[in-house]
Amino acid sequence: MREKGNDNMQIHNQISKHLSKTFTAITLFPLLLTGFLAGCETTSSNNNGANNTIATPKDAYKVAITNPYTPSNLAGQKLVRVALLAPFSSQSPAARNEAENIKAATEMALQKFGDGQTIMFPVDSGDTTAEAEMGAKKAISQGADFILGPLFASGVVAAAPYARANNTTLFSFSTDTSEAGKNVYVFSFLPDDEINRIVSYAASKGIKNLVLLLPDGPYGDRVSNAAINAAREYGIKIVGNEKYNPKGDANSLDLSARKAALSLRGVGNVKTTAILIPERGAVLRQLVKTLSLNGASTSRVQLLGTGLWKDKLTITDSHMFGGWFVSAESQARDEFAKELQAKYNGRTPTRLAGMGYDAMSLIAKTAKNGEKSAISTRLLERNKGFVGIDGNFRFNDGIIERAMPIMEITGDGTKMIDAAPKNY
Repeated sequence: MREKGNDNMQIHNQISKHLSKTFTAITLFPLLLTGFLAGCETTSSNNNGANNTIATPKDAYKVAITNPYTPSNLAGQKLVRVALLAPFSSQSPAARNEAENIKAATEMALQKFGDGQTIMFPVDSGDTTAEAEMGAKKAISQGADFILGPLFASGVVAAAPYARANNTTLFSFSTDTSEAGKNVYVFSFLPDDEINRIVSYAASKGIKNLVLLLPDGPYGDRVSNAAINAAREYGIKIVGNEKYNPKGDANSLDLSARKAALSLRGVGNVKTTAILIPERGAVLRQLVKTLSLNGASTSRVQLLGTGLWKDKLTITDSHMFGGWFVSAESQARDEFAKELQAKYNGRTPTRLAGMGYDAMSLIAKTAKNGEKSAISTRLLERNKGFVGIDGNFRFNDGIIERAMPIMEITGDGTKMIDAAPKNY
């Protein structure tokens, strides 16, 4: 089983700025403690003049179904209800837009695979832990059998106890795995998965040394831990571990890249050395350009990356040619993107939108005739897994495992150099 991790660091910087206002799991403790005490009855008895107080705990997370969501044309029918818990009212325009992207994708999946007895309704998770908690309670009070979301770790921590207490299956879109298991499934792209895949492939191709060039912060720390563990497992030596400020200016990025390039000194054969950069967009391209100017071009060392590399400007940048990165299956993803853009006026087919599509597809394909029970723990944890637009996936103790191919950037775009494992 993989180590459980931290927050989802793969959403736009604008979202991250607003996320900084949310609570951490630690700050939830006083709220949960208060809820627990409020849910207790106390009884006193007099025994030889002594007062004995006995605390009888109640389930503070139980929610009564008071207003089951039912479209008027489906009144009286047996339904499977799915709530999309997303930040529709966020102060961040990027977060609100992402919520709408996911909503469009889930609607499309439901239209394609549903039988009319599975329905979806949106519920706002806001920007804060308290709002996410309120959203989870509202979803359950409206009869949600499944909850898709929330997007962020603090919201998942708040919503998970309610999902468990009310036998509601929750598919989280955060990369945090601390709540995984017991009715909570992490439906995301996990840094641990991607890093293990790319490092193991590099080792199979003769890479012996690895330099880490990582963003400062929780995501970079998580990648660092995953890379160190993978390097140890596959016999690779870590010869450098540099951090950069992902919000820094060009001079700041250049300094970090030059330090990473200096790590190559003392390495006997640089052809057996790789530099791992789990970054995207302009920041990635600036780092790679500086590496190239300081003796760490792709003609000398192997660059390694994650799915964040997959964008048009990156794969057409000559400094990136020859780099290897983990990616999702492209054909099904491309078809999904075209269909979403055509049906929803150019709506962006983001990675999160794809997660929403796959999660809703799984439910709609399986829970036929209003039978929620068709989607059991045994089915979700089956070894052969499921087929999604981003490739095959399965769950292990509530944590997703994805089968991902390795791509190489070439002068003609990208080419697959190692297919996704087909054993699930």
